[in-house]
Amino acid sequence: MVGGIADADELVIKQEVKGGAWVYVTRYGAPATDLDTLRFYIDNQIQGTDQEILKQLNKQASFMITDSNVQDVVIRDTQSGVGIDVKGAVYNYYSKQYTDGEKFKSYRVSLNQQDERR
Repeated sequence: MVGGIADADELVIKQEVKGGAWVYVTRYGAPATDLDTLRFYIDNQIQGTDQEILKQLNKQASFMITDSNVQDVVIRDTQSGVGIDVKGAVYNYYSKQYTDGEKFKSYRVSLNQQDERR
């Protein structure tokens, strides 16, 4: 558990975006009293099996948490960064920045959200 948040259960999306970054999405299957959530990360390409990637992502802070279904997520390149379309509630969201070796990289994450009940 990192920062009071339980580890995600599975890696459900890994997609390369322009600039060589990758967007990763993990799913946390919550107990019966909570909602399942998707957690979004942006980073360099992480090598390894899905389980090895998931283990590394569980140590990082996500840039967005939603209660969306995987089929309701679209990730696309935009002129200035990354666009993400989701259906469902967004609980946490901010643009993510990371370093690539000696270089500082920043990605603008544009969110298009439809707050629809599942």
